[in-house]
Amino acid sequence: MEHRSYFKSFYFLYFAAWSGFVVFRNAYFEDIGLTGVEMGTVGFLLRTAGILALPAWGLLSDRFGAQKRILIVSVCGAGALGLSYPQAAAVFPLVAAVTVGFAAFRAPIRPVANAMLLSAGLSYGSVRAYGSVAFGIAAIGAGIASARFGSVVVFYAFGVGMAVLALLLLRIPVDRRPPTESVGLRAASLLRDRNFAALVVAAFLMGTLFPAGSAYLSVYVRSLGGSDALTGISVAAKTLGEAAVFLAAARFTTSYRRLLAAGAACHVVTFAAYASAPAPAFVVALQLLLGVGYAAFMLAAVNLAHELAPASIGSTAQTFLTGFGFAAGSGVGELASGRLLDLVGVQSMYAYVAAVGLVVILVSGFLDGSLGTDGLLPADG
Repeated sequence: MEHRSYFKSFYFLYFAAWSGFVVFRNAYFEDIGLTGVEMGTVGFLLRTAGILALPAWGLLSDRFGAQKRILIVSVCGAGALGLSYPQAAAVFPLVAAVTVGFAAFRAPIRPVANAMLLSAGLSYGSVRAYGSVAFGIAAIGAGIASARFGSVVVFYAFGVGMAVLALLLLRIPVDRRPPTESVGLRAASLLRDRNFAALVVAAFLMGTLFPAGSAYLSVYVRSLGGSDALTGISVAAKTLGEAAVFLAAARFTTSYRRLLAAGAACHVVTFAAYASAPAPAFVVALQLLLGVGYAAFMLAAVNLAHELAPASIGSTAQTFLTGFGFAAGSGVGELASGRLLDLVGVQSMYAYVAAVGLVVILVSGFLDGSLGTDGLLPADG
């Protein structure tokens, strides 16, 4: 198997395993009687525990050149804890404790894999597209399985997926990177960079939108009278939009600033439409637009973080972007969405979420407009 194929398999397996957990986690918690606030608390802990763990994972990865070893440890730990959710479900404090451990181990998987991929000279978009395709396919399967066997099945699917992923990681041929001295000082310098700081702020605000489009989608579809199977189809449509943008990324010559703003604009339009309570079938088309926006934003953000950071702290840059940006924002979004769910209902919640998307567009304007204009992605190596 060639180098690039290993990474494609990695992203495919990871997102396939993660899909059901993301989409039907709250459907399961709703089935066992958790309130909107409790669901929001679980989502908040998933984000915040990851935020606390991510800087350490990134710094360790760069300091000791241990990207592959960290991925193996995190995959195994997350898989084991994911399997423990059904046993802990009866006691909310126990669910919260499992969530903290689960989040801490799962947190570095995507950012460290992104850093390893980009440092190998491979195209993020053309490889990441396999993750989008897998997420959509698995969402349909999870929806069907949830309707037939109960939403608890998504936790077992995640555990099995992580076990397979660990075996794959053992076979990925990556060169061991040399240790990096003064990682902390290099990281502090990166955070003082104006463009990187603006990127992290934009990612934070964008992260507050993510729970509304993923973790609460199944609750929203049910409120419209749709089924879990329709939720799975809607997620598949979103990932179709993602994959199309990721695969076309090599042709982009726009700036990172414009691509970030375009991604946020797609979210604003989608969530404003959700607030109008459309027919359930219309959600599928809206999710397609949401996927286009998500991919556009992630392409710009991940590649910009890679471009702005010295090669010696690539993992640190990606974990900072994910932790202080997307994860921190998503944690706030989980709590806010859960609270709004209880106060105004899931449909009205989307009007507030759309307003935040407008702020993301404004913040993106602080980035240097010339960044990314020569093309977003390197050729596959």
